[in-house]
Amino acid sequence: MSAVDAYGAVAPHRAAFLPPTPPVRVPQLRVPAPIRHGWARARTVGAVTTGALCTLVAISFDSGFRTPDGAPAHWLDVVAFLVGLTLAGLLVLRRRFPVYLCLAASAAAIVLPLDSFAALLTLTWVIATASTRTAWLCGAAAATATGAALWKDSARPPQDMVLAGKDQVTGVISYASAAGFWTVAILCLATFVGAGLVRRWRNVAAAAVADKEAQVVTTHQLRDRMSRQEERELIAREVHDTVAHHISLISLQASALEVDRGAGGPEVRAAAQQMRSSAQHAIAEMRGLLTTLRTGTEDDPLPGATLEDLAGLLDNLRRHGRWVTSSVYVTDAQTAAPTLTRAVFRIVQESVTNALKHAPGQPIEVDVRASRQAGVTIRVVNPVRPGPAIAAPGTGSGILGMRERAERLGGRFDARVDGGWHVVTAYLPWVPHP
Repeated sequence: MSAVDAYGAVAPHRAAFLPPTPPVRVPQLRVPAPIRHGWARARTVGAVTTGALCTLVAISFDSGFRTPDGAPAHWLDVVAFLVGLTLAGLLVLRRRFPVYLCLAASAAAIVLPLDSFAALLTLTWVIATASTRTAWLCGAAAATATGAALWKDSARPPQDMVLAGKDQVTGVISYASAAGFWTVAILCLATFVGAGLVRRWRNVAAAAVADKEAQVVTTHQLRDRMSRQEERELIAREVHDTVAHHISLISLQASALEVDRGAGGPEVRAAAQQMRSSAQHAIAEMRGLLTTLRTGTEDDPLPGATLEDLAGLLDNLRRHGRWVTSSVYVTDAQTAAPTLTRAVFRIVQESVTNALKHAPGQPIEVDVRASRQAGVTIRVVNPVRPGPAIAAPGTGSGILGMRERAERLGGRFDARVDGGWHVVTAYLPWVPHP
C-alpha cells in the first residue's frame, strides 16, 4: 500500500490503533470542604477580634495621655475609636478588597492615634494577589503607618507608652529605646511581608499545578483527535478503493445499457437511466462523505441532504411510479445547522426505502414539519404487506442508524407496527446554524 493515494491521504501510523493513553492525574491532598470553610471562618473571626482589641488598646493609652482623669473623652479619640472598629469589621473583606483596605488603614494609622495592625494584615493579601508595583506601593504605605504609630507611642510620657512596663515593687517605669522601637517596626513588617510572600508562592505553585494538569488533558485530547483522524482517513481510503469502484462500474454499465438500442424497449432504457442517475448521485454523496472523513468536520452539507431537497426526493419517487403522498412544511430552512438537515433527510430517506422494500406497491404517507420554534417532526406511515419483502440487500441497521441520528441531536425516534400500519415517528429539536 502506498503512503499517499490519489486524494493525498497519508497512510495511518501504527500508533493510531493503540488504545489512547489516559490523562495523568497529579495526586493532591484534598482537605474536606467543611474543615476548609471552618478554618477560614475561624481566621476571619480572629482577624476581626484582634483588630478590635488593638484599636481598644491604642485608644486607651492615647486617652490616658490626652484626657485628664474624670474628663470626657477627647473628640479625636472618639473618631479614632469609631474608625478603628469600622476597619476591624471590614477585615472580613480583606480577600476581596485588600488594596483599598490597606491604603485606608494606613491613612487612618497615620492621621489618627491607631495602630497599623489592619494595614499590615491586609498587606499580606496585597502581596499575594496584586501586581509587584501595587505591592510596593501598599508596602510603603503600611511601613509609614507602622512608623507613625510607633513614633506617636514614643512621643508620649513613659507611663502612657504601649512599649513600657512598671515595676510593681520599686515603681520604676522602663520603656523601649529608639533602637527597640525600630526593632519592633522591622519585626512587624518582616512578619507580615513574609506571610504575604508565602501566600504568593503558594498561589503560584497552585497555578503551575493547574496549568500542568490542563496541558496534560490538552495533550491527551490532541493525541486522541489525531488517532481518530488517522482512523477516519483509513476508513475513507477503504471506502474509496472498494465501494466507490463498484458504484462506478454500475454507472458505466447502466450508461452502456442506456445507449444500446438493441438491449430492450423504452422501459429498459428508462430503468438504466434511473440506475445511472442513482449511481452518480451515490458517487457525489460518497465524495462529500470522504471529504468529511478526511477533514474531520461537518460544516458543509452533503449533496442532496438538506431540508429543501426533501420535496425533490419525494417527487423523484412519484416520477418512477411510487405511490407516495406527502406534506412537507419547512420554515427558516436556511438557518438550520447542516447536522440537523442531514439527519432529517436521512431519516426520511431511510424510512421511505424501508417501506418500498418491505411493502412494495403499497401507499406511503410522509409528513414533515420543521420550524425554528417547534423543531422538526417526522412521520412516515405505510400499510404492512403480508408475505416476504423484496429481496434487496441491506445492512440491517437502518432503524438503529435513524435512532442514533435522532438521539445524537437530543431528539426521539420510534418505529412500530400499529393496527396493520408501519409507523415511523421522530422529533428533532431545532439546531441553528453556527
